[in-house]
Amino acid sequence: MTAGLSQEATHFIEDWVPRKEYHIEARYLDDLKMQLQRKFAVKQPFMAAARKASVTIEDGKGLDMGIKRKVGQEEESLGIIFKKDLQQLGELRRLITQIEEYERRFKNTVIILLGAPDSDMKEKLKAFLSGRGAGKSVTVISK
Repeated sequence: MTAGLSQEATHFIEDWVPRKEYHIEARYLDDLKMQLQRKFAVKQPFMAAARKASVTIEDGKGLDMGIKRKVGQEEESLGIIFKKDLQQLGELRRLITQIEEYERRFKNTVIILLGAPDSDMKEKLKAFLSGRGAGKSVTVISK
């Protein structure tokens, strides 16, 4: 039995090391997307029948990144939000809005905090996440 999409992707993101240090958040997103595409590429021997699992990585339209895997009739989904140098309250409010939107679209969400987030903003984010009660899974990873 394989691990769920959320668990596989979260472990991969935790182990992910960007190829270099970028100055723009979007470059980190591109780096991770490229590596996730390689990770989830279907590996089959030549002339083998197609697996019944398909992975789609999407971005754009207000979305940092989303991963969907369909196995038979079931679909797993994971939203990934990037936030570089979370320093101001306005950025935190935007991040909270993104989290709420992602929870409507995906079963699980991963927030990747890049750079040097302000410790006060990090605590406020933690308080927001813990005060939401039961629901969909949100994982925070600091890089």
